[in-house]
Amino acid sequence: MKRIMKTSWLRDDHGQALVEMALVLSILLLLLTGIVEFGRVLSAQLVVSHASREGARTGVVGAIDSLISQRTLDAAGTLDADKIVVDVSPSPSERLRGTQLTVRVEYPVDIVMPFMDKILPDPYWVRGATTMRVE
Repeated sequence: MKRIMKTSWLRDDHGQALVEMALVLSILLLLLTGIVEFGRVLSAQLVVSHASREGARTGVVGAIDSLISQRTLDAAGTLDADKIVVDVSPSPSERLRGTQLTVRVEYPVDIVMPFMDKILPDPYWVRGATTMRVE
């Protein structure tokens, strides 16, 4: 003789996987967008640091400020050149052999992923500075 058991709707688990996926997927997508934004900011930071080194190297061998700025912008080829801020110090008259030349580069990285502007300021400024001795 078979017994037929009645199942209550409380014990029905047909939608359990869907609910678990919805909870885990939202956290996973938030984590993924954070990784993408971190990658964009880190990439811009590396380019800005490289551009400041290129500008400083150009300046310590005797270049003028306009050439230093142009070389810095050329080295930052993947970034928007209109947004890059280049500062060269000291002035050309104060650059004597053995003194320090500093090239500072700043660039605003726009945050494009939703909810990431709550964690990072929008735009997030990346900065690079290089100091070398004038030859």
